[in-house]
Amino acid sequence: MKIIQYLTELPENKEDDPGPKKSRTCKTKLKNQDGQLFNVESHSDKQLRHFKFLSVSFMSQLLSSQNFVKKIVECEETEELQKLEQRLLEEVLHYINTVASSVEGNVDKPTAKFWRVLLNKSYDMLDKVNALLPTETFIPVIRGLMTNQLPSVRRKAMDLLNNKVQQRTRWQKSQILQLLELVPELIAIVQCKRKEEEEEQAVNRQTALFSLKLLCKGFGTENPVPFVPVLKTAIDLISSEKQEKNVMGSALLCIAEVTCTLKAQAIPQLPRLMPALLKTLKNKKELVSNEIYLLSAVTALLKVAETLPHFLSPYLLDCLLQVVRLEKIAVEFGPSSQISLRVTSLKTILATRLAPRILLPAITKCYSEVANTRKNCLGPLTNILKEHIVGMEKEHLISHQSELTAFFMKALDFRTEHAQDDLEEVGKTEAYVIDCLISMVMKLSEASFRPLFFKLFDWSKTESTLKDRLLTFHRIADCIADKLKGLFTLFAGHLVKPFAETLNQVNISKTDEAFFDSENSTEKSCLLLQFTMDCLHKLFLFDTQKFLSKERAETLMMPLVDQLENTLGGDEKFQERVTAHLIPCIAQFSVAMADDSLWKPLNYHILLKMRHTSPKVRFAALLALVEVAQKLKENYLVLLPESIPFLAELMEDECEEVEQQCQKTIQQLEVILGEPLQSYF
Repeated sequence: MKIIQYLTELPENKEDDPGPKKSRTCKTKLKNQDGQLFNVESHSDKQLRHFKFLSVSFMSQLLSSQNFVKKIVECEETEELQKLEQRLLEEVLHYINTVASSVEGNVDKPTAKFWRVLLNKSYDMLDKVNALLPTETFIPVIRGLMTNQLPSVRRKAMDLLNNKVQQRTRWQKSQILQLLELVPELIAIVQCKRKEEEEEQAVNRQTALFSLKLLCKGFGTENPVPFVPVLKTAIDLISSEKQEKNVMGSALLCIAEVTCTLKAQAIPQLPRLMPALLKTLKNKKELVSNEIYLLSAVTALLKVAETLPHFLSPYLLDCLLQVVRLEKIAVEFGPSSQISLRVTSLKTILATRLAPRILLPAITKCYSEVANTRKNCLGPLTNILKEHIVGMEKEHLISHQSELTAFFMKALDFRTEHAQDDLEEVGKTEAYVIDCLISMVMKLSEASFRPLFFKLFDWSKTESTLKDRLLTFHRIADCIADKLKGLFTLFAGHLVKPFAETLNQVNISKTDEAFFDSENSTEKSCLLLQFTMDCLHKLFLFDTQKFLSKERAETLMMPLVDQLENTLGGDEKFQERVTAHLIPCIAQFSVAMADDSLWKPLNYHILLKMRHTSPKVRFAALLALVEVAQKLKENYLVLLPESIPFLAELMEDECEEVEQQCQKTIQQLEVILGEPLQSYF
């Protein structure tokens, strides 16, 4: 201790030395023959630094030398020794403070490195002192240091405590009780009863909250009672407006840990905790500007939901509203960020740990609140519902089916209610709702699904003005066909006539009337065609039950082939629709027809389109012909004689592109049929 005191009294460097007038003797009378232990005047600056470094190194080595440690072990732990150890710790901490201020003061000077090294050495010395203390002594010593006048000493004491708690795994009962006695002291630091620098205070409060969190994690399960006031204090903190964000973040993490540990004993605090917690989550600006604060708030809500899911119902609507907003914020941090991962866990807990009778009404209410104001939150909301449905037991699904159906009927009207909005955005939201609906469909029996499907079918026809429901229904049919595959043919018989009618009504070569009564009618009509053709394509593709009877095939044949001349949406849209949607549909249609006597009329109607006035239509007809031949393979030979005259005409077409495509078509047919065709022309 005397060496440390002496070092503290030496000047920082030689220039600061006030000179010989005031003799630099240490009060502790450590003198040599000149009357001084280290004469600053007669030594250089470098020597002064070297002396300080050697002194600290010497103490550090002594405190860890075998000889010295052996003596400490043999020595009885008396009260006097305990006081000495506490004073030594105080002195070391005080010296560390002195060196730390020198580090700050010399940042830009050449000696900066020396001060940093000295500070590290001093910390090393602190560790050595700390290691000497038996646990029984360590706790009272730390307790004494926690009431020290200097905030930095109090903080270092808490740091030492935190390290000890984190490093040791086995504690005796008496030691645990001693540690728990520190809880009120730490709460006092959190409540900041002392007046001190704001910055110092904030850091100390954070450290104290961290200490409480560690103590709770280590000993709270066996000894919950001392931690109830900790939870109350942390709730007070997050409830008050003017708190420093980092302190708030630490309080939120402390809440997460304590709630997790206290379990049922935390329930009485929920009426204060939940509103305060949800309020912190509402302030988007503050959350986004401070990632750690955001993560702390999400973690707190996650742990509360995980620990006490059955007590959340009074706050569930607010929880859902915040979680769906949080997902949008989390996207900005990337999918593998801690924030995204925790928001996902939070959604899973809400989706899987709550009974349907509690969650479903809350989701319906939440939908009503965000449907018009925060449309981008509907995706996360329907994802929670989807996860809930996927995990639902069969009997729950049956008993809640009507409630779910009512929700979907409401949610599927999203397109109609936002008829003038951006089609792509509306489509994205609708996709989430349909995806969620499909998750329910996949769990229903045929007997339960049939009435639901026809209810949707009738629903799509009831709204006469905008016809947007029809667009939604055709999209649902397309998605269901994709999931149910061959089973969909059991329900699709009723769709054939309406689909054929739709194809004709949206064909501008047959009617001049716009199908939709809105400004973006053309885009909507293009989408409707796309969904209709895609759904039919899947029907034909997965059909193993001879779904396409002669009657149904005749109903669909002309509406489909006539689409080859439907230039709705302009050239680019037409080409994209023909190649990606229409031609695959017609080709699959030829394969699925149960009656091969229908191949001839189908082929003939395609051939007639080769005499159309528009070269684009003639070009499209050639593409369709090749696709059909590709599907029918050698069966197409029967239809070849009829096709030759039409192809011969196009060999001399006035449009060069069509002529080239015709030659290409003939080459492709030769490959498909395996015989030369040039002799026919």
